[in-house]
Amino acid sequence: MAKKAQYYADAERLFVQERLSVEEIARQLPVSSRTIGDWRRRHGWDEKRERFSETNSKTHEKLYTLIQTLTDKAIESAANGEEPSQSQLYFIGKMAPLLLKLQSYEEAATEKGSGPDEPKKQGLTENTIRKIEEEILGIRR
Repeated sequence: MAKKAQYYADAERLFVQERLSVEEIARQLPVSSRTIGDWRRRHGWDEKRERFSETNSKTHEKLYTLIQTLTDKAIESAANGEEPSQSQLYFIGKMAPLLLKLQSYEEAATEKGSGPDEPKKQGLTENTIRKIEEEILGIRR
């Protein structure tokens, strides 16, 4: 039981949030892969991992939508001869360098489809989301 108290939380975080396999976790922690596998089954780590990924993905999609919406509003204001608000200009100034990176990640999430000019949209993969978090948003796990 002492082993569980000492390493359980780390093992669960590595599996759910870091998406490591049972074997990878066993290499990092002094716990057998059999024990970690038991924890995984007994405590529903697969479901927790899925919920975490869904929540994380939805949060990133909302952030990306917010960036797009505010930028579109500023462009619309300028096109109508109105001056964008100070907050819009500040936001765009802060986000402009990051938007190019976001665009490149979005393009990386697109694969070629069956036809030569047909892109097949994959959406934001877990790897893409992690890169956005680390390189653009500065979030380290």
